[in-house]
Amino acid sequence: MKSMFSIFLAAGMAVCCSAQTTIFVAGDSTAATYSKSRAPMTGWAQVLNHYTRPGVRVENRAAGGRSTKSFRAEKRWERILNDLKPGDFVMIQFGHNDQKKDHPSVYAAAETEYRNNLKRFIAEVREKKANPLLLTSVARRLFNKQGKLLQSLGEYPQVTREVAREAGTPLIDANKLTTDWLVQAGPEGSIAFFTHVKPGEFPAYPKGSKDNTHFREKGAEAVAKMIVEEAKRQKLEIGRCFR
Repeated sequence: MKSMFSIFLAAGMAVCCSAQTTIFVAGDSTAATYSKSRAPMTGWAQVLNHYTRPGVRVENRAAGGRSTKSFRAEKRWERILNDLKPGDFVMIQFGHNDQKKDHPSVYAAAETEYRNNLKRFIAEVREKKANPLLLTSVARRLFNKQGKLLQSLGEYPQVTREVAREAGTPLIDANKLTTDWLVQAGPEGSIAFFTHVKPGEFPAYPKGSKDNTHFREKGAEAVAKMIVEEAKRQKLEIGRCFR
């Protein structure tokens, strides 16, 4: 049986992290970087550089409202490929917008277009001698009246797991990590992690906000930290990029 190292070599992957390494993030609004004018909303990849080793750079290209389909259509993915160098990493997390059937420009059915888009992302990163890393979609804070956390992402997390397994690509199951985290925090405790603000508390939200999808800084920091810790726990090569 081939060793994992020989599999990586066969795939044309460079598996090292150095002070010249860049970590690119391709994803949606849950990972995106927000200006101070949008405070307290914060994407998990916005604070990922708080955990990197000196010299390792995070290029957060995640953008609100994007899916695997629109991220490519808008040439955002093309720009990542153009900037990739051998040995870099690309963290890929979509699903929240791919599921929007009423928005044809972003909708990508889980079992077909979404699956194929992920496979194509992986292949194109490997062609650049760089390293793809899939993440399942982070969970929404959606509790029912009985206090049970509901899953709102359908088949997308499972399809991501399957693609990672089939392609031999590292996977961080952010959906499971954040689901367990929210369940532990509970309906009330988890509010502090999301963009729930009172009217007038922040300039961007004069009428207040009860956003259960997007994190505030406390939540983004917690998610980034759990992703980093999971990379280290699995002994993934990207884990060497983090303190």
